[in-house]
Amino acid sequence: MSKHQPAPGMLLLAEPFLPDPNFFRTVVLLVEHNMEGTLGVVLNRPAPVGVKEVTDFFGDVDYPLFIGGPVQRDMLHALHSLPMLEPQSRKIMPGLYWTADMRSIRALLATRDIPASMLRFYVGYAGWAVGQLDIEMRASSWILTPAQREYVFSPEPENLWRRVLTDMGGKFAFIATFPDDPRVN
Repeated sequence: MSKHQPAPGMLLLAEPFLPDPNFFRTVVLLVEHNMEGTLGVVLNRPAPVGVKEVTDFFGDVDYPLFIGGPVQRDMLHALHSLPMLEPQSRKIMPGLYWTADMRSIRALLATRDIPASMLRFYVGYAGWAVGQLDIEMRASSWILTPAQREYVFSPEPENLWRRVLTDMGGKFAFIATFPDDPRVN
């Protein structure tokens, strides 16, 4: 049993053979965990298109877009490390915020160039009803570890699952070496 508990700022790493294709080898940042349920954002699923291909709301910006999860894929939201947007954002951990207030981001982008290492856009999110994540944790579907800012803005999101496990060391570093398909061993 993990010494960690689900909470904002924690990462959920899918166990290597989780059968749900929505979460196969995902890294999920928990944004909310309370008496109403749990909300998280999948960090390692780049979309095949960028932000400017799905909306002109921000003007001619060139940011990648990520699939944050299977729920409400028509909802655009962002993770950022921009303290000037803190009043319109939820603090996840020191230096990391979540917001669905796209007007504030648009106003900021109209006056400044913000590097992609400080701002990441997502469509959809991962959600769990009250008690659902606890059941999945007891079934060992998830590995729980504290997030680090550099994981959230990783320049190689497709390698994030292996990277976090490797960084955790020990048996987790070994799990990182498992093939995608257990029959290929």
